Amino acid sequence: MKFLLDRLKKVDRLLISSFIPPMMLSFLIALFVLTMQFFWLYIDEIMGKGVGFLQIVELVSYLTISFVPLALPLSVILASVMVFGNLGERYELASLKSAGISLIRVMKPLIFFVGFISLFSFVASNYIIPKSNLKFLTRLYDIRRQKPALAIEPGIFNDDFYGYSIYVGKKHSTRDSIENVIVYNENRSTDLILVTRASHGRMYTADKGRRFVMELFDGEQVEETSPQYKEGGRRNYPLMRAHFDKYVQSF
Repeated sequence: MKFLLDRLKKVDRLLISSFIPPMMLSFLIALFVLTMQFFWLYIDEIMGKGVGFLQIVELVSYLTISFVPLALPLSVILASVMVFGNLGERYELASLKSAGISLIRVMKPLIFFVGFISLFSFVASNYIIPKSNLKFLTRLYDIRRQKPALAIEPGIFNDDFYGYSIYVGKKHSTRDSIENVIVYNENRSTDLILVTRASHGRMYTADKGRRFVMELFDGEQVEETSPQYKEGGRRNYPLMRAHFDKYVQSF
């Protein structure tokens, strides 16, 4: 790097040396803001759920790499405004133009430098970021599989399991216990309703994480059967209701 700076003219060295520090500072700030903005989406699922510190650092690292192409343009814009603003404020641009140096010639070293940054951003977007996104989602999936309570948020219907819609009113951090549970069975060939409700229960994985199990207590199961025709063309819509003390649902 020192050899390249020695080969450049004084004006080029001045611009590049003035451009790099604010660009790096702006890049780090923009990268931090973008990472925290999306990390807050997952912080409720990760913090306080038994996830280790090293796992959190690994997730943040993969997430940070994916935002490099977004942070680079912001840092280049901010650094350009700061550098050329200072040059104009100290009348250095006017001095260069009075010496016969055009504005394009003044900007030439930064144009090449930004072109190199664009090439690096292109390579990162094509080869580095897809791998980091894959590793981030893989690690997040592994954490959710190890901690089944992470995949289900209270007060929101969850459709992660095909054919089922799960609602949990309240979720405790200890032993994956849950309250006010509703499970809609949508994995049926007809539009008939099959709903399971329970006051409380717990969630865990079985068969080395291949099955997700919900143990529900003190609830009922409501099933809508096929309509029956009576005399006179009237239809009867029977509804079957079954109460249970314990019900085990495996996904």
